[in-house]
This record gives sequence, structure tokens and C-alpha cells, in this order.
Amino acid sequence: MNNIIRSAIFATAAVMAVPGWGAGPKITASIDSTVVEMGSRATIKLDISDPGLKGHVVDLPQPDTEADNVAVISVEADTFPAACQYRILVQAFAPGVVTFPPFKYAVGTDTAESGFLTLKVLPVELDSLETINPMESVVNPSRRWYDYIPEWLWWALLGIAVAAAAIALFMLYRKNGTLIVRHTKPVDPYEAAMTELTRLRERKLAESGREKEYYTHLVDILRTYLERRFAINAMEMSSTQILDTLRRNPETRDNQPRIKQILEIADFVKFANVRPMPDDNIKTFNNVVQFVEATKPAPEPEPEADTKNDAASTKNKK
Repeated sequence: MNNIIRSAIFATAAVMAVPGWGAGPKITASIDSTVVEMGSRATIKLDISDPGLKGHVVDLPQPDTEADNVAVISVEADTFPAACQYRILVQAFAPGVVTFPPFKYAVGTDTAESGFLTLKVLPVELDSLETINPMESVVNPSRRWYDYIPEWLWWALLGIAVAAAAIALFMLYRKNGTLIVRHTKPVDPYEAAMTELTRLRERKLAESGREKEYYTHLVDILRTYLERRFAINAMEMSSTQILDTLRRNPETRDNQPRIKQILEIADFVKFANVRPMPDDNIKTFNNVVQFVEATKPAPEPEPEADTKNDAASTKNKK
């Protein structure tokens, strides 16, 4: 029995001799200034000693909080191998003595506490020689006519302007396919028609047995010329409607038989699958050329000719 007791005593002594055995966490609190004036700041330091750093500060103050006329401005922490330090910046707003309760650091079921801290806040002394003037009364400034317009009306007008601009841009895009309108030089209907006729003749569609394609392009050239030259929506009209429109126009009335021949043979080829004779192809092509030549716009008088006429008329008057 004595040997057993002796062994237990030696074992206990050996365990207690191990460095750090039985050493729990420690926390100490200090403040850099115990007396401050109203509005001044002080820093509280919490020094924690914990080899494992497995604990936490209980109810650690958080920034932007206030209690007992003392506001917590910021909380910063530095960590070391076996210790850590918290710096709590506080600011007092009322004179008096502020007592900070002990700070607690808990590791599992073990809790360490710091001592109490006190902070004396002194009032700010006012200069008795400084004159404090009373508050001025409310001044009514002069107003202009636009001051009577409510603010919401300006926003409403701005919204209407933005909506109108959006609608205008949408209509412009819908009409032109783009928001940037490029002003192109007006196309001379006579030159455009003659150019297209020349290209059609060079393709030799009728000679290669593609009469339907040949007459389709030929009639499209004629319809485009009528639209550009006489503002006739020929692309959307039937052959009968085109003939009726040309009959009522003094500039095209004499060429109606020629147009009738062109449209009739083109309709037979396109819709009745008629194979025209080579002479008919040439005749129809020539009729289109002759119609374009006969109705081409008259050239504008040259400025020099007008000047000579004015000079001659002035001389005759003298």
C-alpha cells in the first residue's frame, strides 16, 4: 500500500512539473487615458494570454454601438503565437465617470476576467468672454416665377421629352433600317433605267432560254422607272392599273400602246408559260428603251444661257 501511495505522489509531482500545466487563459484590460474631455477619444487595450487561442471574448463591443453616452468607434485585433490584443476606440459625449465592467475571455468552461476600468469625462469649458448671439429669424427670400413651378412638373416634362425622342428614333429606324440617315445624291431615273437595260441585255437571258427571268427583270426596270420618273407606285400595281394611270397622264398618254405591248407579253410569259419568238424579245426590249427615251426628263437650262437672254432683253429695252 505504501508503494502505491508513493507512486501516485511521484506521478502527480511529475505532471505538475510539466511547463504550462494548469495555466489557464488570462485577460487584462487597460486604458490609455483615464481622464478626457467631452468628445475626446480613448483606447481600451485587452491583452489575452492563451497558448491555444481557442477561446473568445464574451460580449466583445462592436463598432458603431453606444452605451452610457460612450460610443464604440472601432475595434481592431492583433494575433500572436500564444496571445492576442484588442484595441477598442471609444468616445464619450457626456460629463461624468464611466465604469467599464470586467471583460471576459472564455475557453470551453473556463472563463478569465479582467479588472474594472473607469473613465472620467470632463465638461468642455466655454469662454465667458465670447458673445453668444440668439438665432436669427426666418428670412423670406424673393421668389421668381419659376420658383412656383413644382419640381415634379420638371421631371414630367423630362419624361415626355425622353419618350418623344425614343419614339422618333424608333420611327426613324423602322423607316430607314438605321438611326444614321445618309443623304445620297438623287438618282436620275433615265440614267438608272438605261444602265439597268444595258446590264440586262449583256446577260443574254432570252438567248439562253430563260425568257421568264428576262421579262421579270425587264418589267421591273420599267416599273422602277415609272415610280422614279412619274411618282407612280407601279411596283404595287397590276398591269391594268398601270395602263389606266398612264392613260390619265398627258406625258405618257401617247406611249400607252407601247406599254400595253410590253406588259401583255410579259404577263403571258410569266403567268401562262408562253415561249415568245426572238423577234418579240427584241421588240419588247426596244419598246422599253424607246419609252424611256421619249419620257426622259428635259435638261435644265444652263445658267449662261439665262444670263445671255437677260442681257439681250435689257439691250432691246434700251
